[in-house]
Amino acid sequence: MRCPYCVSEVEDAALVCPRCTRDLYLFKPLLEKLGALEKAVAEQAKGIAEGAEARIAALEAELAAMKADRAVAIPVEVTVQPAHVEAPAPNFLLGVLQALVPVVALLLVAHGLLLFVYDVKPLYLRIATILIPMPFGFLLAMQHPTRLWASCGTGFVAAVLAVLGMLVITATIDKVPVLPQDLRDWRETLEYVLSIGLAFFAGLLGGQMYAAFRLKKVQPGRVVLLIAKAVTPDKDGEFGIERAAKRIDKMVKATTPVATGATSLYLGLKAYLGGLG
Repeated sequence: MRCPYCVSEVEDAALVCPRCTRDLYLFKPLLEKLGALEKAVAEQAKGIAEGAEARIAALEAELAAMKADRAVAIPVEVTVQPAHVEAPAPNFLLGVLQALVPVVALLLVAHGLLLFVYDVKPLYLRIATILIPMPFGFLLAMQHPTRLWASCGTGFVAAVLAVLGMLVITATIDKVPVLPQDLRDWRETLEYVLSIGLAFFAGLLGGQMYAAFRLKKVQPGRVVLLIAKAVTPDKDGEFGIERAAKRIDKMVKATTPVATGATSLYLGLKAYLGGLG
């Protein structure tokens, strides 16, 4: 403890200050009580500090938990995009049957009605063989624009089947052989086959051009591009078919003198050699 008179350090058991020789008997109980109070205050302050630190740590943990709960509870706007489901590709064989069967059936019906029911001129049948296949070729090209040549084969198969059916109908009604018997009949039969097949092919080209340039679904084929270039004007307003005609005309004009000279030379040599013989 300290001396109340000279504030020097004094042993706790001392009754007199060794420095100032003052009597400490009366102040000793008071000093002890003050020391006890100081110790109690220090301990209480230490306990309060420790409790405050624990309380602050608990509040911080509670605040962190609240922030975490709030972050989870915040609504997040999510845009759900519908899954893109590609439509299944159309079956080419089914499309061929859908074009082949109606074409053959309609051509056979037209053949029977026009020639044997109404007895019209064969010209009308020829027109029917051109008009009937075209829309079916157009629809087949719309469904399968990349299968141009296979679809073209379908048209000629339909033409052969339809013409065979026409020959069978004619043979059954007129009591004649099924197959043609002379060159003229064979030529007429082949003309019918070609007219039906080419009409179907024309419908295919129209359908492919529509799908390529109107619906913008596919890259047009080479045949379609050639036709488009032929009927499309350039920046000078000149059509492709006109440019091709001019090139052919220039080529003919350029080669005509050469061909004429070669022909004259040939005829001259021939006459000369003939005169020697």
